[in-house]
Amino acid sequence: MENATEEELAARLRAEVAVMEGAAAEGRYGVALEASGIAGGTIRRLREISPENATHIMAAAGLLHNRSHFLQRVGQVTASIDVAAESAALFRELVPADPAFYRPYLADALVRLGAAIEADGRVGEALEPIAEAVRTYRETIFDAPRHRTGLARTLVRFGEMLAEAGDVESATRAMSEAADLFRAAAEDGAVLYSPSKAGPIPVGWELLVDGPAYAVALRNLAVANSRAGRSGAAVNDAREAVEVQRRVAAARPSAELDLANVLVEHAQILNEAGYRIEARNSIEEAIAWYELAGQEGRLSWAYSVRDLIAEQ
Repeated sequence: MENATEEELAARLRAEVAVMEGAAAEGRYGVALEASGIAGGTIRRLREISPENATHIMAAAGLLHNRSHFLQRVGQVTASIDVAAESAALFRELVPADPAFYRPYLADALVRLGAAIEADGRVGEALEPIAEAVRTYRETIFDAPRHRTGLARTLVRFGEMLAEAGDVESATRAMSEAADLFRAAAEDGAVLYSPSKAGPIPVGWELLVDGPAYAVALRNLAVANSRAGRSGAAVNDAREAVEVQRRVAAARPSAELDLANVLVEHAQILNEAGYRIEARNSIEEAIAWYELAGQEGRLSWAYSVRDLIAEQ
């Protein structure tokens, strides 16, 4: 490697990253972590050859982002936090050169940092990087409105953390704004329901998918409205959540269980609002999905909801 040219190192990096991505796609995070370490060595050599090259800095930051995820997956949470912080620092370093381009990457790196801190049980501290990610995306969409779904996804994550921290009102506001952003983007055909690569980075940087976050925002709004006695709004949000989750499941069959979960929640909200027939149809569909997947535990939950509906 010492005598390899920059072009040869770049080709080697692509091969190493392919191994890492393949292992991660199969859920072999220990192997992916090891592969990320090998790729990291190649990136360090590239940066030694061309330290000011922004592509190499992005590669390093993106690889660290993925490495943080792998570390968390294998239970090395403290290391995951340190690596995520390093990734965010590198992207922060790049932002002044082209804010409109680099800010979305910084925002996603901050979300990863928040997720790592949350995994360590420090929800209060995790809110800080997520809040910064929200602010960063707001600055981004001022110049590049196409990133509104990035802001929406981040607001959903922010809302989940706020709810966990006990701030239900702020959490609901975040979810409501996210849902509005997703709706506007969906009207333009700009909502992604399957994974997509972002940017010219020679590492495995996979954007969060819009569809699942959209469904989460709607599900949480439905629950909040139901608890507040706003049954009409709750039913509308729950129906919309089902339709969004159907699109996600159509794009990614692995999301069919999530669709079943949404259908159960949908049935509960419909039942509470007095829509008995629609509630029964929703729970029966959920049961069919659970049976198909052999989900005995989930089936028990669905059966209990069906019994509750039948009693009324």
